[in-house]
Amino acid sequence: MTPELNPLLDAGTAVIADVFDALNQVPLVVDNRIAAIGDGACRFVGPAYTITGESFRWSGGGDRAKLEAIDLMPAGVVAVWAGTDIRGVCCFGDLLATAMKARGVGGVVVDGGVRDTAFIKNLGLPVMARYRTPAQAIGRWHVTSRQGPIRVRGALEDWVTIKPGDIIVADEDGIVVVPRDNLDRVLEQVLTMSNKEANARQEIAGGFPLLKALEKYGHL
Repeated sequence: MTPELNPLLDAGTAVIADVFDALNQVPLVVDNRIAAIGDGACRFVGPAYTITGESFRWSGGGDRAKLEAIDLMPAGVVAVWAGTDIRGVCCFGDLLATAMKARGVGGVVVDGGVRDTAFIKNLGLPVMARYRTPAQAIGRWHVTSRQGPIRVRGALEDWVTIKPGDIIVADEDGIVVVPRDNLDRVLEQVLTMSNKEANARQEIAGGFPLLKALEKYGHL
């Protein structure tokens, strides 16, 4: 993980979403149905490495484009899988998750399915996915491209567009995307808002009235 991104994860997705609101921009929140695979905390941040695919019927052989996409993943990225029209089948399972872990991938977001979830839970690779399924994708769905703009389902809007290098932040509240070309501005505002909220929290914990806190801090 790039150290410059640590403040985003420390602040959390809720603060980041509030910053977008303060900037009069719709927060790029990914579909809330995309949730953690596993019982523990699932927190990660990193630049997006994008993969997209589509349903496709073929016979025999693996998905070479999918394997190549994973082989080329650099350490520290967040692999974002756009399933597009995927239904009922997985984007990957235990072996491909193991390969991503070995390459130092920092986290995975799947707008689609995964399988072998009992194994993935214990792998140490944080994965958030839309659903789980025992059915493989071979012969049913394949990767069509990597490292291009993709669309995943959104929470506030139907779709969220993600470009390679956009920053993905995930925690217990969900997933927020910070466009790379807006990173410096958002990061500055996140630091300011985090400090303000920490002060407000401390005063409120001491019994400071909420209405007075609203007047003082302008946001609760």
